[in-house]
Amino acid sequence: MEGYAFFYQLNEIYKLKNYRLASQSKVQELIKQGEIEAKEENGLTYISIKSFETFLKKIELFREDHISIREFVCSLTGNENPRVNISSVKNLVEQTCLEMINFDNHIYGKQKNWIKKSSYFQFQQEFISISEAFNELNIYSDISHFKDSLIKRKIRIFLFQKKYEHMYVKKVDLIVLKNKIGVKDAMRDLKLSPHNFYAAIKEYNIEIFKGRNQKTYIQKEDFQFLKDSQIKACNELLQKTYTYDEVTKLYNDYGATKGNHEVLKKYTFSAEIPHLARIDKYKGRTTLYYKAEMDNYLYELTKEKEIVKLCDVTTNDFHLLFREILKIKNVVFKAPITKKLWFQYVDWKLKKMNGNRTSCIRRVVDLSKITKIFVDFIGSKEISEFSEKELNLGLFNNHVSFKHRKELRSFLFNITQNSEQRFGKRIFDLSKINFKHSNNSKGIKEKEIYSVEEYLSLNNYVSDYDTHKRLAIEDIKKGLTNSKEYKKYDSMWLYVLLHMNNGWRNGTVLDFPRFHSSSFDELNINTIESLENLKLTYSDALKIVSFYQVQWFEHNKTKEKATFYCSSLLTLPMAYAILICEFRCRKLHLDDESNLIHFYTKENRVSSSSHDSFFKNHSDDFRFESRKMNRTVLTYTSSVIESTLDSDPVTIAQHLRGHVSRETSNIYIQLPPEHLDFIMGQLFDTGYFGFIYSQLNHFLIGESPVSRIEQTKKSIELRALFGDVVKLEDTTAYLNYLSQEREDLGKLFEEMPKEELKKKLNLINLGLSPAKEQTYQCLFSKCISNEIECSNCPFSIPHFYTISVIAKRIKRTLIKYKDIARKADIPLGEKNKLYNLLLRDYTSIMEAKRKFGEEIIVMLINNELNNVINELEEQPDPENLQFID
Repeated sequence: MEGYAFFYQLNEIYKLKNYRLASQSKVQELIKQGEIEAKEENGLTYISIKSFETFLKKIELFREDHISIREFVCSLTGNENPRVNISSVKNLVEQTCLEMINFDNHIYGKQKNWIKKSSYFQFQQEFISISEAFNELNIYSDISHFKDSLIKRKIRIFLFQKKYEHMYVKKVDLIVLKNKIGVKDAMRDLKLSPHNFYAAIKEYNIEIFKGRNQKTYIQKEDFQFLKDSQIKACNELLQKTYTYDEVTKLYNDYGATKGNHEVLKKYTFSAEIPHLARIDKYKGRTTLYYKAEMDNYLYELTKEKEIVKLCDVTTNDFHLLFREILKIKNVVFKAPITKKLWFQYVDWKLKKMNGNRTSCIRRVVDLSKITKIFVDFIGSKEISEFSEKELNLGLFNNHVSFKHRKELRSFLFNITQNSEQRFGKRIFDLSKINFKHSNNSKGIKEKEIYSVEEYLSLNNYVSDYDTHKRLAIEDIKKGLTNSKEYKKYDSMWLYVLLHMNNGWRNGTVLDFPRFHSSSFDELNINTIESLENLKLTYSDALKIVSFYQVQWFEHNKTKEKATFYCSSLLTLPMAYAILICEFRCRKLHLDDESNLIHFYTKENRVSSSSHDSFFKNHSDDFRFESRKMNRTVLTYTSSVIESTLDSDPVTIAQHLRGHVSRETSNIYIQLPPEHLDFIMGQLFDTGYFGFIYSQLNHFLIGESPVSRIEQTKKSIELRALFGDVVKLEDTTAYLNYLSQEREDLGKLFEEMPKEELKKKLNLINLGLSPAKEQTYQCLFSKCISNEIECSNCPFSIPHFYTISVIAKRIKRTLIKYKDIARKADIPLGEKNKLYNLLLRDYTSIMEAKRKFGEEIIVMLINNELNNVINELEEQPDPENLQFID
């Protein structure tokens, strides 16, 4: 049949073995698939020669464009008889430019998978094995380091087999590795010390590698990054900071020899100087200063200096002085109507002004400050365009001082009144302005105090020592690392606590001395962690508070003697606040600084940020004022006394709090009965002890108090006053009787009405039953035995402060007794007298020890209690001694 042939004929002609078609079954399969044409006649198969040749040509063309997987692996690995892992091949194909074709029908031979030759050529052009790259670049000392560097640089590695020869990377990714620079050259070009260079390398995670010549290199790309980062860091420092030398020069230009320590501390640059930037003027620097803040501060100093000079040469033209100061301060009104109204008001105020030249100038300067505040707020808007709410938000808030608010309110009142008179139109509803101001009938401003509810609420707030301790320590942590974030929480807590029980003025509180006591060292408070873990007992706290109670203070204004009060409720908070402040002083201050409270402001004033930080969890509208709290304490002190005494409460309260003027407070209130006992316990000390005091408490309460807290709690229940009820015909005899059997004093108490005894005890607790000696009180209103000293009188009640006096007297008496005890020529009576005095005073010390605890007594008598006791025990008893029990 023409154009057709049998299979055996085709096999002879075309040598089908070369095409992997030597099997007739394969040809039959191709016929079925339609790849080859054939005819069937008489059971014989005739194959189309033309279609067969076409198929063979197709095979030849395919093989020209593809290689089998085995051939591909052989070429890639150089192994003539490789073990083919098809999954590895597929993985490489999927990740690279290789293209693979799969045939399930084996029409092109036994191989199912083929690689397109053009993709293989492209792979060879674009990829290189790690082994070849290592040898070609010649910049790393070993291939393992080279591979790690590729991974570190996030250069992708294409894995075929786990051999460097069969791990591939893109050639284009290696371009960056060809450019390198020596470490020494880089260090020199960057002008960095080795320390700062290597610190920067570590900071930016830049690789240093060794070449085959053992020299160290970094990539030029990394070097350029360092160079750019250095320029950027230096420029930022240049724009944001000054060095100390630059600040000193600015101060010199201003006229000062050196910078103010507190100001420099306040404006210290909080961030670390980058290692890359430690070159030129920043080399070796540890401290920089914020440029904008220092410029602004020095600018203001310059303006203030100009104002001071101007004030010095001004005579009496205060109107001109006011306007010149505004020019210096660059205060410019942009609202013409408001400007006219304000200057009319200021001129009127200046005309009314009286006083000496100094006070007038101070008033002019103050008006200029108010003007700047006012102008900064209104901008270009006229004052009439503002609502009362906007004025409250911008001007009548706690960030503007009271006297400035008062002046601004006066201005609003004037323009509102003028508008109503002239046009019958009110500009503002002044009742909506947040400003409290009222006058009494004499035209004298009423002095404000905190309400009972405010005082009790604040007392409760500051007594939460767990919360305030935690917040104060957290704030100190900030202060140790970043002074700008430090809010002085610890100082604010102690500042408020001192005001709560003491009628002290601001200056006296700020002068509260450091806690230079061995107790601090005994607590081992050396770190923030130890401060956080500190747990004080009440006894511990009492010891700390007693350190101050034994001291005499002085009111900084009147120079009157002042004592330190601390109620039982505030003893633990006070102790924690003192310790935290002392810790902060030791960490942040010089050793010679004497006071605990520091707000780091001019004249150590409370800043608004410190105030708001402390009170943010108390009440949004509460504002703590030293003078107002001082007046509150004095008022409540007077009110407690007035509620139970016929005496002049002002005179007594002045004496107690060190005030000398009746104008200290002109407010007197009737304290609610339900709060009287508590307030009394906060404002009056109950540091009394001794046989009489214990017997009174025992007789009235029914049991002996076991602690100072319980003593205070029970004592304030007895708030009625006490009068003179005992009249004795034979005082001396009765005293002798009481000296022999003090327990019989109960009979005397039984003869007195219980209400009278309550009044007596309450009078003592108020500190209003004075004796002839300063640290004693007397059971009676008037002394019934002027011949006997209080220290020897059975009716005297010693106070906490008496302990040190008694201790000193014991030592003096002991010296005298030791001198005569074994001298036969000294009369027995004289020995008995001294010995009796020793025993009486020793008994008092023991009673105080039972009341306050041994640690407090030891502290009060300078740790000499055991020595005194031992010396007393060593002394011989006088023969036939009859002593006073």
